[in-house]
Amino acid sequence: MSVVQRFDGLEEEVRVGVGERIVALRRDIHREPELGFDTEKTAGKVLAALDGLPLDIRTGVAENGVVATLKGEGEGPTVGLRADMDALPIHEGTGLPFASQTDGKMHACGHDGHTSMLVGAAHALSGMRDRLSGNVKFFFQPAEEGGGGGKVMVEEGVADDVSSIFALHLWPGLPFGKVATKAGPIMAAADAFEIR
Repeated sequence: MSVVQRFDGLEEEVRVGVGERIVALRRDIHREPELGFDTEKTAGKVLAALDGLPLDIRTGVAENGVVATLKGEGEGPTVGLRADMDALPIHEGTGLPFASQTDGKMHACGHDGHTSMLVGAAHALSGMRDRLSGNVKFFFQPAEEGGGGGKVMVEEGVADDVSSIFALHLWPGLPFGKVATKAGPIMAAADAFEIR
């Protein structure tokens, strides 16, 4: 069974069932949170979820990062889509059936959702590869919550051929189905400082 969805004047076929797999992946990642660069299990889940797609995959980027490249049929720029994979050192007390099974670690910032959504984007765009002019690189980044995983990935050269990179962040305060943005950088950095 499939439905047709209109996006920017482009019809794309969206297969029913992908959403359920993405929700299941998010809950699986949520159960086993990992910190910083130590995202080996999460990277393995990403690789399993991408299996079978027409992607060139590079692993071990910034230790456990994954970069998957989808080559479009036509000529054009390479655009990057990025998600973060690491959790926070927080005890989870939600009582959810898919709550963290590792005491002192929790996906409290939504990176489990970001990673799962990026896997969903890879599935959707792979399904319309014949209509893509250019390439899409999917960046699954470790160590966003400190450690500078994005910087390490860039230093390792994985973004050298990319003309622009896009990311998103969950925002529970927005109504379901709404997206918010603004011109220029937004939520681009966090710093810690000490005042004496």
